[in-house]
Amino acid sequence: MLKQQMKQVLALSLFSVTVSQAVWALEPGAAPQAPAGNTMGIPLSAPLPPGLYYTISNKMLNGQLKDENGDNMGLKLDAPASTSIFIYTPGWKVLGGDYRAWLAVPFILAEEEISNPMLGKLGTHSNTNIANIDIHFADISWTLAPGQFVSAGLGAIATTGSWELGGTNTSGEYWSINPRVGYSLMNQDWNLSFESHYFYNFENDKTKYDSGDEFFFDATVLKKLDSIHPGLQIGPIGYVREQVTSDENNGTAYYGHENGKARQIGLGVQVLKDFGRGLFVGVSWSKDLETKNAVSNDGRFALNISVPMYMKNKPQPAHLPTEF
Repeated sequence: MLKQQMKQVLALSLFSVTVSQAVWALEPGAAPQAPAGNTMGIPLSAPLPPGLYYTISNKMLNGQLKDENGDNMGLKLDAPASTSIFIYTPGWKVLGGDYRAWLAVPFILAEEEISNPMLGKLGTHSNTNIANIDIHFADISWTLAPGQFVSAGLGAIATTGSWELGGTNTSGEYWSINPRVGYSLMNQDWNLSFESHYFYNFENDKTKYDSGDEFFFDATVLKKLDSIHPGLQIGPIGYVREQVTSDENNGTAYYGHENGKARQIGLGVQVLKDFGRGLFVGVSWSKDLETKNAVSNDGRFALNISVPMYMKNKPQPAHLPTEF
C-alpha cells in the first residue's frame, strides 16, 4: 500500500515548453525536462533565414496525479507557464545543411492541491520560479526537396530550476542530454511536422536518484486555408511520452522507493495564423487520452507568438517556426 501511494510523490513542476507543461513520473517531486507535446505545431525541421528569432509560448495546464492504473492519487495541479525561446541562425553550412542553435528559458507557477496525506502536507501549495533551461547548441536542417526538410540536433538541459526535497518544485535536480530528429513537409496545401526527442537523464547528486530516460514524439497535421483567409491553418495535433528505462534509487531518499514508468498519449487541435514578415500566432488545445504514473493533461490551452528580432535576408514566413 505504501509503495503504491508513494508512487507519485512527484510533487509538481512544469517546463514548458516549451513549453507546455505536462507531467511527472521520474524522481518524486521532479518534473520531466519537457512537457509532452512540447513541439506540436512547429515546422522545426525547416531551415530559417540567417538571423535572430524570438518565440514566446504561454500555456495553461491543469491535471491530476495518476497511478499505474490511471486512477487519481489525490493531487491536483494548476500550472501556467511562459517560455521564452531565442533561436540563432548564423548562416553557416555544416555537413551540407543549415546550422542553428536555440536557448529556451521557462518560467512556471506551480500550484498543487493535496488531499491524500501520503503525498505530503494537506492543502494548497505553490511555487513561482524559473524551470530548467534548454541549451540546444547544435542543430542542422537539410532540404530534401522543395518544401521537404529533415533535421537533427543535440542539446543539454541544465539544473537552473527551483527544486527542494519534498517541496513543490518547478524542475528536477538533474541534467539531461537531449538528441532530436524531425521531418517537415510544407507545400501549398499542408504543414506537416513530426518530431522525436530522447532525454538521457543523469543522477541527482543530492539524492542519488537516477530518473529513467524518456522518449517523446509529437505530430502536427495542419491544412492551409488560404482560400478562406490568407495565412490561416488548422488541423489536429498529437503526442506520445514514454519512459523507456526504469528509475534507479541509489540512495536512501524516499525510503528507497522507485517510481513506475510514465506514459502519456494525447490529441488536440491547433489554429495558426501567418501574418507575414515573420510574425505568427498559434492557438492550440490538447488533452491526454491515457496517463500513467504522471500528472495528466486534463485540457491545456497554448498561445504562441513568433517574431523575428533580426533577419539578414528577406523573411520567408512559410519556413519560420510558429510554436515551441
